[in-house]
Amino acid sequence: MDARVLVVDDSSTLRKVVKAILSHNGFECVASADGQEALNLLETEKVDLVLLDFVMPRMNGYQFCRELRSRAAIRDLPVVLMSAKAERIRDQFLRQTGAIDAITKPFDPRALVAVVEGALERTAEGRAPKAPAAEDMPDEEVLSIPPESLPPSSMILHGAQAKTELAGALASSVSPGLNEAFPNAHLSFERLRDVFESALNSGALDDAMQRLRWLTPAPGSQEVLYGDIETIPIGEILQVLQMQRQNGILEVSNRKMTVFINLHDGIIDLAQCEKGSAELLLGRYFLERGLVSSEDLEQAVREASENHELIGARLIELGFVSAEDLQAALARQTSEMIYEVLRWPRGWFLLRRDARSPEADQAKLGLPIASIVMEGFRRVDEWRLIEKTINFEETLVRDEASISALKTEQLTTQEHAVLDEIDGQRSVREIIEQSHQSSFDICKTFYRLLKSRLVRRKAA
Repeated sequence: MDARVLVVDDSSTLRKVVKAILSHNGFECVASADGQEALNLLETEKVDLVLLDFVMPRMNGYQFCRELRSRAAIRDLPVVLMSAKAERIRDQFLRQTGAIDAITKPFDPRALVAVVEGALERTAEGRAPKAPAAEDMPDEEVLSIPPESLPPSSMILHGAQAKTELAGALASSVSPGLNEAFPNAHLSFERLRDVFESALNSGALDDAMQRLRWLTPAPGSQEVLYGDIETIPIGEILQVLQMQRQNGILEVSNRKMTVFINLHDGIIDLAQCEKGSAELLLGRYFLERGLVSSEDLEQAVREASENHELIGARLIELGFVSAEDLQAALARQTSEMIYEVLRWPRGWFLLRRDARSPEADQAKLGLPIASIVMEGFRRVDEWRLIEKTINFEETLVRDEASISALKTEQLTTQEHAVLDEIDGQRSVREIIEQSHQSSFDICKTFYRLLKSRLVRRKAA
């Protein structure tokens, strides 16, 4: 009989992904959204293993384990911690709760299956740790958690001149037929050219332009997969490409932005984008880490442009960053581009097999798709929660009484930094745009500060 696994996590997307991975590998799965729901389920359902998140509403992972150990019928049930905090709390959590193992999110599907199989095997062989009595488990407070590019020129779209030339070409192509069909309309070449140019500048023909460009193969490439991400989610496409160990460039586009994901044997070597937001520029990651000042970065960008260099290479030449710093920044930039794509409700994708950018050959990041997709799904869930709470056009003010009542160590470095930026004048969007951090990280902090009542909305 196949082993039955209970997946306990407050992220509905992660529950679905973990269940899909385990089901594909022969396990039967049930799921709960928090510890209390899991305990209720265990009153009527029998399982062989619990995969348990740590941070959850109502009843978190530690509270669940303490209650589990108090119930004679299920106190010896093996537990595997499944948390983004697993690396930091692993030893302490296992020792205090009797959990059998831990895995850090995001994780590779093969790693998840290996941990589950290993935990079940140890339990069957009697090698699982002895479950502590609930009364011997310390208070929860004792479980302490330690504190925690510029796109290449080859990827930049031509500007207004290109649109003017394209409008003229379209006008030349259609004006003879239109004047023949509608002789009284007096559709001159100049009139048609102006109409096409206006449409191109308005973005109304962006969809058609994208599809037209995809009809023109890149030299040496072969278009093998094309579709609409509203019909086939891009996360599913990426996972299929990983399983098939595909090579090439996956191009994903909506009306505002295009991302080029370079693949080699089903792993990601680099992502690049056209028309991306300022926070996706490579320099932002160096500014965030304090490796370079804004003034030095601007100078490096000018010099790189004049010398037809990549900004990363120029910063290495100037001694501001190391090759390791560049690889780390490219990995973060690539991951965040893909997180952004996973949020898109609409758009298109195209796989050009065997195509590859020179920059990807230099980077060779080797990032696993599965872990990026899982982290992206987690962020999608959090974004939905954040967007229900935060109006990006509103202004926030500090609640000085609540802040002064806190001890300094109760706030993270990120929370201190965001609090310092809240001046009662700038909107949430303005603070995000003027920072050197990702909008996701800052919005998470805004969300926590609002929920803890350290900041509040400015009265109209």
